[in-house]
Amino acid sequence: MKTTLYALSFMLFCSMCACNMINPQEGIPTYIQIDSVKLLPTLSATHGSVSHKITDVWVYYNRQLMGAYELPARVPVLAEGKGQLQVIGGIWDNGLSGTRAKYPFFTVDTFTFDAQPTSVIQHTPLFNYRTTDTPSIKYYIEGFEQGNSFTKKNADTTFIKTNNPADVFEEDWASKVELNDSINSFESITTQEYLIPPNRECYMELNYKSDIPFMVRIEILYQGTYITSDVIGLNSKDNWTKIYINLKGFATTYQNAKFKIILKGSLPEDKHTSKTLIDNFKIVYFN
Repeated sequence: MKTTLYALSFMLFCSMCACNMINPQEGIPTYIQIDSVKLLPTLSATHGSVSHKITDVWVYYNRQLMGAYELPARVPVLAEGKGQLQVIGGIWDNGLSGTRAKYPFFTVDTFTFDAQPTSVIQHTPLFNYRTTDTPSIKYYIEGFEQGNSFTKKNADTTFIKTNNPADVFEEDWASKVELNDSINSFESITTQEYLIPPNRECYMELNYKSDIPFMVRIEILYQGTYITSDVIGLNSKDNWTKIYINLKGFATTYQNAKFKIILKGSLPEDKHTSKTLIDNFKIVYFN
């Protein structure tokens, strides 16, 4: 009988140990509350506008990835004593919420804190455009303050500069194209050619506002032949918005090619007039 009791006691002890091994006591997290972020200027003449659409933060604790969080975010951190967070700004790749990505051209925000289990610590990450990296980063910027990098390709009309305050996103100038029943299509192409290295991150940035959808296309001069391809269609927007368009795939497929960007649109049958506005056009890539 004693043997049986000893055996049962031993089995019970082992099962309790096993439970503790499988479900160890959980710690109590400190919460980091991130409601918003800021993008600050580094060298404005190099990187242009600091308008942004940072939708997410990718959070690391002591350089270990914790996860990606949509803003505003409350991040639980199991920590003891002093710890450090690294925060990377995240975007919607090609404007799609299902393709969230770390934006490679922003600096990393670093935040040191003292763990306070159950407490909520407020933090606002600060980012900059990167300008001193190796390999270097190339910025082609067009804010329309000095000139206009778009010219007519085909169709009826093209983008022209405007300083009408109602049409300008920021500063003094933007670019617009208006359509009507007589002038019902536009196609504009950049005057600048871009030689983008293969297998390196490359994005086009654009602020825009439009009451019709329009298309972003790319013209590729590859081995003496011109190739034109659709990149992405942009929906109409009543308010100014920002988009980040990933061009890495084109530069990798067509290595050592030269690229130009095309913006193309037409008046829908159910409309008699339209206006499309753009500002802060950029091509950014690792050189």
